[in-house]
Amino acid sequence: MGVKYDRDGGSSMGRIQLSLMERVLADGLGEMLFIMKAGRSGEFVYVWFNRKVREELGFGDEHIGRTISEVFGKEIGEKMVKRYIEVVQSSGQAVYEDAYIDSDGGKRYSEVMLTPLLDEGEAPYVVALVKDITGRKQNELMRREIIHRLEESTSRFRALFEDNGDAVLELDPSGQVTGANPAALRLFVVSGEALHGRPFSNLVSDQSRSLAEAAFSLAAEGNLQDVRIDVQPENGQPVGCLLKFTPVAPAGKPIGYYANLKEMRELDKLAHLYMESQNQFKIITESVSDVIVTIDGSWRLLYASPSTRAQYGYDPAVVIGKETGDLVHPDDFPDLVRGYEEILEGRHVFQIRLRVLHRNGGWIWSELNASAVRGPHGEFQHMVVVVRDISRQKAEEERLEHYAYHDQLTGLPNRRLFLNRLADRIAEYKKTGKRFAVALMDLDRFKAVNDKWGHNVGDDVIRAFSHRIESAADHVLAARFGGDEFVILITDCTTREEAETLACRIVAALREPIVAGGHVIPISTSIGIAFAGPGRLSTDALLKLADRAMYDAKQEGPNRYRIVE
Repeated sequence: MGVKYDRDGGSSMGRIQLSLMERVLADGLGEMLFIMKAGRSGEFVYVWFNRKVREELGFGDEHIGRTISEVFGKEIGEKMVKRYIEVVQSSGQAVYEDAYIDSDGGKRYSEVMLTPLLDEGEAPYVVALVKDITGRKQNELMRREIIHRLEESTSRFRALFEDNGDAVLELDPSGQVTGANPAALRLFVVSGEALHGRPFSNLVSDQSRSLAEAAFSLAAEGNLQDVRIDVQPENGQPVGCLLKFTPVAPAGKPIGYYANLKEMRELDKLAHLYMESQNQFKIITESVSDVIVTIDGSWRLLYASPSTRAQYGYDPAVVIGKETGDLVHPDDFPDLVRGYEEILEGRHVFQIRLRVLHRNGGWIWSELNASAVRGPHGEFQHMVVVVRDISRQKAEEERLEHYAYHDQLTGLPNRRLFLNRLADRIAEYKKTGKRFAVALMDLDRFKAVNDKWGHNVGDDVIRAFSHRIESAADHVLAARFGGDEFVILITDCTTREEAETLACRIVAALREPIVAGGHVIPISTSIGIAFAGPGRLSTDALLKLADRAMYDAKQEGPNRYRIVE
């Protein structure tokens, strides 16, 4: 901006002149623009501002000649003057973020760029360009809140997993153990290292192996079954358990499983005690927090323990004689029917999760463990059902897939999820021949950012970089691969032109520098893109090609890309 200064014959404040063209341009700006003059007392005086200032802050001609403290008060004025003095003393540009209240009383966030105007070696004038970043700041605050909740929920889930009284094993798609909670280690009497990598089928008795393998196969097809098996601890007798495989399938196809093993010894003992004495059974049911009910062959409730009142709000005497279907969610009732029919046909126990109606009208996620009570000749008499409120556990489990497969810093999918999706796409390519590509990129000179400004600023840069990639590649899977490396699975990319279009969008998204920790940090990237094809039909082969292409691009300079067809 060309600015002329008039000396007014000894006056303490010069008069600033802008040409007609400069006024038109300044008033047409979408941002607020101020010109301030440094006074002798260390204060700064408003000498000019554009139309946007008048609209946003309600400034008028009466503000010309007033100091910052006179307009905004002493406390705010001192903070602003300190920044202005720093710019005057350094004769260099500075950028910082600020907040203010607009003329409508709303809180706005801004990015302020201060630029000194030199006058005979001094810097008596400062131009302040105030850019509204309210939308971006609100999105940033929202993302931080989401990441905070993600970390908090992940912590709660891990606590739930570790403290679960049932044994839980994490399995890979082939059924090998990849993790175990403390209850599982106690059940099998081994260390986590000893369990890791072992096939689940090797952990059950010989008699139960075929049943466990059948249940695993059914779970892979989405047919979840509860089966009674005997597991074989490292040293000791087989232990009867109720087994259920739960697939982890974020995209509809299992990428792992959880094997839940509930020891049945206590429930078996409970059913046995009931057979021995109705009075003894009643004593036991009245001393436990879980709800225990008995149901006859016509679905009628014969007995309900006192804990029914605390858990579901019903007086036990009121629910006795009711039809079971009146208390179970309609969508879940068919599953209960199938389990009950299996009990009638001779199956000993079954487990199911369903929603039970609370007296206040709400639905409570519950886990039912049912065991048949039979007469001396094996005839069905009634069923004993232990009902447990699992609403909190259910809520955490529903978030598990997201928390286990997303990066905590950026919120993007993580390496594990990306590799699973890439393996699925390779398998599809082998069947259909439909082309796709993988893009690998990193931040140029990112180590220098960490070394100069520290890891907190580095994390902010990584987070901002990921947001820009996600915005530029909104129609494909973008993931954080590790450190400052990011990968993109371009699922439907069939031509070089399509790959170039995506690379150009990413480069364009990085033209603006990132503001992190009060610093303006220019960023650039190097991108390597590799197409699937003969001889490159594995995750390792594709990623190595993309990595080599990225390295070649980096040698050519910043914001370059290389494509391997």
